[in-house]
Amino acid sequence: KETYIYEYYMSFRQNGGETFVSKKIYKLYKKLVADLQKKDSDYFFDLKRARHPVDFIEKFCHPSKGKQANKPLKLMLWQKAMIEAIFGFVDIEGNRKYQRVFLLIGRKNGKSAIASAIGLYMMIADHENGSQILATAAKKDQAKIIWQEAKLMVKKSPTLRKMIKARVADMVAEFNDAEFKPLASDSDSLDGLNAHCSLMDEIHSWRGRGGRPLYDVIVDSMSAREQPLILITTTSGTTREDIFDELREEMGDSLNGWDNPEGYQDERTLPF
Repeated sequence: KETYIYEYYMSFRQNGGETFVSKKIYKLYKKLVADLQKKDSDYFFDLKRARHPVDFIEKFCHPSKGKQANKPLKLMLWQKAMIEAIFGFVDIEGNRKYQRVFLLIGRKNGKSAIASAIGLYMMIADHENGSQILATAAKKDQAKIIWQEAKLMVKKSPTLRKMIKARVADMVAEFNDAEFKPLASDSDSLDGLNAHCSLMDEIHSWRGRGGRPLYDVIVDSMSAREQPLILITTTSGTTREDIFDELREEMGDSLNGWDNPEGYQDERTLPF
């Protein structure tokens, strides 16, 4: 009951609270709350692991835009609950359960800021040596949005500035040999990638070479990592073809599969 997951779930109108959520979000959190109590699973909820990224983001990450500009990022309850869900469920060796997160959200809800902050956490606070963080999109200008926001967060934090060196085309941290860079299908090279975290932005606009092929290249590059994270943040947009429709259908099948033993099962993905 001390988790943000439970607090958010109990705030839903379906549970007598005041928060309106869709049937899909209600179903997702109903499962997550049940998983908090599971005793017969390969994964358990570690509150310390769940809170670590929340504390990191609120202490060190200062957004560059909006009412919170230049102030420590104050996460909303839904954001805290989502981060807890992503990072809190681990196995006996401490590796995270969830390796892919799909966040479909309306515009102007701070998805770039939260993705940037998670990227910085994965870069220097996830205890991964040589972590490679990719801000990925179909076009380089789009890929730079999350990366540029992360770069500004580093600039505004004395602590992050000591740990991360911001350069023209990337950011690096010498103490753990980490890098954070933008990547798009029109980048000079997609070879030699070894991503620990990929922040895939506006996937509704990914088509052609910047659709399924780009997605597959990134996923393949993460195969050597023990607990990689793919964070897909997108609005619905107008393109509606290619990888977006494939993933959206897959996320719906995953949600429906939780109630159907013979349905589609993917226990490593969180669809928000």
